[in-house]
Amino acid sequence: MVQYQEIVLKLKSKEVLFDRGMSLTEIEETEKLYDISFPVELKCLYSVGLPVSKSFYNWRNTSKENVQRIKDILNMPIRGLISDLEINNFWCDDWGEKPTDIRDAKSILLERYNKAPQMLPIYAHRYMPFIPNETDIPVFSIMQSDIIYYGVNLISYLEIEFGFRQYNELAQANFRHVDFWSDLLY
Repeated sequence: MVQYQEIVLKLKSKEVLFDRGMSLTEIEETEKLYDISFPVELKCLYSVGLPVSKSFYNWRNTSKENVQRIKDILNMPIRGLISDLEINNFWCDDWGEKPTDIRDAKSILLERYNKAPQMLPIYAHRYMPFIPNETDIPVFSIMQSDIIYYGVNLISYLEIEFGFRQYNELAQANFRHVDFWSDLLY
């Protein structure tokens, strides 16, 4: 837990605003509200402090507008992939030959997506997949089918995003493979 306290202090030095940490009950209620499960690392961070600055997601705010905003961002990865499939002829070679009928292609994409770990938004278009009871899960930047690793884990991601480490340090990193998502890397 100390490493999460330290990253909160670092982020505060960059003027990231935090609300008090979420209780286990609050985390569980949030997961039920959005039909999600937070990765272990996000639960640890959010229990120390909930970042609420612009581009973060205020999971504690249950106003109708905020709940809809978060639901929209939860669906952003699949909406972007479908858009790129329909408009930009996107296809992953690992899925086999692309069907000529766009409906068949979309069906294959959705079938694979529905088996993949769910992505949870952290900041803007940075996401972390939910893999039960695991840590050191990579963070991804997802803009339609433009998908890249953005951190080896949550702490390294936050250090890179807020300038404590350089993105080019990731070149030598050994990233954990995440089903579906790692196959789509740009």
